[in-house]
Amino acid sequence: MGKHINKHNSATRSWIALGNPNAILCCAISVALTATVGMERAHAEIDYRDTLYRDTLEKAVDPPGDIEVAAGKFFDVYAADQESYDNNLYRLNRATDVTALIGPNAARQDHINTVSAGLDGQWTPGRQVITLDLRADDNRYAQNNNLNYVSSSDRLVWNWSVGSVLSGQAGADFTRSNAGFVNTNVYSRNLVNQAEYFGGARYQIGPRWAIFGGIMEADTSLSALASKANDSNRKSVEGGVEYATSVQNSFGFEYRYTDGRYPNTPIVNGAPGYPNYKEDRGRFFIKYGISDKTQLNASAGYLKRDYPSHSIGAFSGDIWRASIQWQPRDKTQIVVGGWRELHAYLTADSDYYVSNGFSASPVWLVSEKINISILLSSEKQNYVSSIGTFAAGPRQDKVVAEQAGLTYAAAKFLTVNLSVRHEQRDSNAANEPNFTYNDTLASLGITGKF
Repeated sequence: MGKHINKHNSATRSWIALGNPNAILCCAISVALTATVGMERAHAEIDYRDTLYRDTLEKAVDPPGDIEVAAGKFFDVYAADQESYDNNLYRLNRATDVTALIGPNAARQDHINTVSAGLDGQWTPGRQVITLDLRADDNRYAQNNNLNYVSSSDRLVWNWSVGSVLSGQAGADFTRSNAGFVNTNVYSRNLVNQAEYFGGARYQIGPRWAIFGGIMEADTSLSALASKANDSNRKSVEGGVEYATSVQNSFGFEYRYTDGRYPNTPIVNGAPGYPNYKEDRGRFFIKYGISDKTQLNASAGYLKRDYPSHSIGAFSGDIWRASIQWQPRDKTQIVVGGWRELHAYLTADSDYYVSNGFSASPVWLVSEKINISILLSSEKQNYVSSIGTFAAGPRQDKVVAEQAGLTYAAAKFLTVNLSVRHEQRDSNAANEPNFTYNDTLASLGITGKF
């Protein structure tokens, strides 16, 4: 479902290429967290932020980004099949009659089969590194077959360098998926097309100082007519400076400006219902090796979002994100993190909230072929602007999730993934059917490379 199997192919390649327990565990954690996001977003856009999360523009200005330079040149074609079971597909509370709300053929529980095909390639002409990832998924529902859809995940990135002091990234990615049913009143197929175009550069002034900058444009569109007002275009520019005290330790400052626009916004009382916005974000960051087994990554700063019409409500306040990665043994690692950031769901993009969250992810590399991961997370969502009014005051939600995953590399060309996730959502707006619910999602997948 989405990217997570593809990402695991990359992680497996890193284990073989690097042969490093630290690299193995880092990749395993990344796989576990990415799998959570990918699996859920195939059915529900939860906008979860893991402790290793970096957006596309951050990767573009922080080489080598997510490109595995050490893996060298490769070209893999693969096919995959995944069977999933979701016991609350529409993310509704138990008191809600699904057939009455959605239709006589709607089923609360469902089995989903996903057949996938794709390729991963990397080329290294000279000092350049070019990667290409293409993937298509055919998603079929056993009961709610009106939701059947084809998704895709495609990415082309050029990791470039000029001499020894100038480097960066340029590329584009495209994803097509189902928007899902979290925080929405649309209970039909609602396909999301997202395209990003980005470029970044870093100039090494000396052995310690570096300056960086980048630009990105992101376009998002939804297929359901009721969600078209959330179609958006975002343009961002970022710049900053970094000072390295050693190979592992550095600190710096970065500033980002974003211009967000909604081309299909409705007119309400003579003004746009979802007005355009401008956002400024400045923050300090630090990467610090506390010991040879413990690494700290943290950032803190200030964000201001302003809507010219003020019909939604502006926001200004502190934001931060921090994670500690600890490796007590060669084959075990724990990442613990927390954050305070501004988020929104794709199906209600203007209905944004302050996210205060915490997560912990232990990973155990049982053997060269088996790794086990656990992910625990808790997030409080304080809505700055919420549609509707509630007796309890401004809307406040809490989302708690637990996930366990197992990956088995049966052979160099064959990988098996097993994952189970439980999520509970509570809200002071409990009268809304999709604000309070429990959901369990389990999946079993197999991937073969050729």
